[in-house]
Amino acid sequence: MDAAALVTSRIIHTRHRPVAHRLERKGLSLWLDLDRLDEAARQSALFSIGGFNLLSFDERDHGPNFAAGRRMVEPLASYARRLAQKACPGAVIDRVMLLTFPRILGQVFNPISVYRCYDAKGAVQLTIYEVRNTFGDMHSYVGVGDTLHDADKIFHVSPFLPVTGDYKLKMRNSDDEMSLLIGYSIDDQPTLTATLRGTLSRLDSNRIITGLIGAGQFPGRPLFSIHLEAFKLWRKKVPFFSRPIPPEAAWSNARSKGVE
Repeated sequence: MDAAALVTSRIIHTRHRPVAHRLERKGLSLWLDLDRLDEAARQSALFSIGGFNLLSFDERDHGPNFAAGRRMVEPLASYARRLAQKACPGAVIDRVMLLTFPRILGQVFNPISVYRCYDAKGAVQLTIYEVRNTFGDMHSYVGVGDTLHDADKIFHVSPFLPVTGDYKLKMRNSDDEMSLLIGYSIDDQPTLTATLRGTLSRLDSNRIITGLIGAGQFPGRPLFSIHLEAFKLWRKKVPFFSRPIPPEAAWSNARSKGVE
């Protein structure tokens, strides 16, 4: 298995309440082995780790390094293992993978990145759902095992949704396919469903170019798309919620609900 793969996907966001609204677009993500970033950097002249390129990845964009600003304080593989010891003491993590959006010409915004922590037999021991908002805040929901996770929403994401209710979170991946489900409910009523479904391919120069063109990716597209959809929701008179004080804790537990 290569140290880095590209994920070409279709991303769909569907709001069910208080008004119906749907967003569908193509996406291009990275699937990285965080223990082998040096190898990943050698897979293409168009891809770099921690430096500027057409496509790149920077550990300073994630985890405790994000809160520290531009000063990287901890390799993400170490961070994930440290979190695993807190969430599931005694777990031995052999490999840490990360699904995230790449930097494109140095620009990136990651609404959600997902870490998968595996034992030596290839079983998922921990899943970390790392969420960001456009106000510069970050929070992670941490679930034990490879299962459906349920988490109380305690982090402000969209100004058109309150900080209440709960998430259903589930990731599936194989050698060639990947999916991510986020279901958000308020008072047990479905409010928003977001899905990412994609296919994996080796990260090389040819696939980087064809992937960017095929997905219509350009620097700043996620932020542009978010603000465009916010304008559409405002036009639909969806209620607006002011940003509350972010939670003090960097992460919170997600409960295991079993496979569904």
